[in-house]
Amino acid sequence: MASQRICLFAFFAAVQILICLVNVDASNVTVMIEPAWRRESSAKFGYVGIERFDSLAAQRHPRYVSRFGLGSSGPITGTYSNLVIDPVHSYEGVDRCGMYATIPYTRSSSTPLAPCTLRLRSTSSTLINFFGFYWTVMKPHDAVTFYNNGVEVFRFTERDVMNIFRKYDTEELDKYLIEGKVWCFISFYFYIPFDEIRFEQLPQTHIQTDNHMVGHFTHRGEGFS
Repeated sequence: MASQRICLFAFFAAVQILICLVNVDASNVTVMIEPAWRRESSAKFGYVGIERFDSLAAQRHPRYVSRFGLGSSGPITGTYSNLVIDPVHSYEGVDRCGMYATIPYTRSSSTPLAPCTLRLRSTSSTLINFFGFYWTVMKPHDAVTFYNNGVEVFRFTERDVMNIFRKYDTEELDKYLIEGKVWCFISFYFYIPFDEIRFEQLPQTHIQTDNHMVGHFTHRGEGFS
């Protein structure tokens, strides 16, 4: 009987953990797709910075420290690991010019490659509670996962983007299509802490992003969710 009670206790404890994780996803993060013409967030901020990647060489960067355009005295430091910068070709990146961020990939390997990781730190008394980026040429299984102290707190995939669009008529989706692929700026408003972001994909593909914005929002911007 004692062992049965212990098993039941463990079962209900696991259920409670799952419920908490669901609640984190559902109520403590708001995801909004910005209007189709926007390449940055329309939110209001206490502080915010943006990394456009245009000053970086087109190569793999095992480690890259960004101040998000705010300089050495700015409150935000982001450390990218396993970052690849590619020049824009026929499409990718913002307005099809400059550089964009991706992660190591190969067209022949069937082995998943390591994700690109962004670790964030703020010297401000107000925590970072916003991340946004321009997601170009979306492909199935592209994903962005948020962590706090090594624990996953939120995951968002290409399928989640399409589920948002399915709530609206096809004319809305058409505004975001370029050569048959979805391009959009996505804003993540957090009401819980996060300090790390991982950009992931399947083998033989590569997630393509640009205009990474990080900051402390005070009022959400335009868009729909």
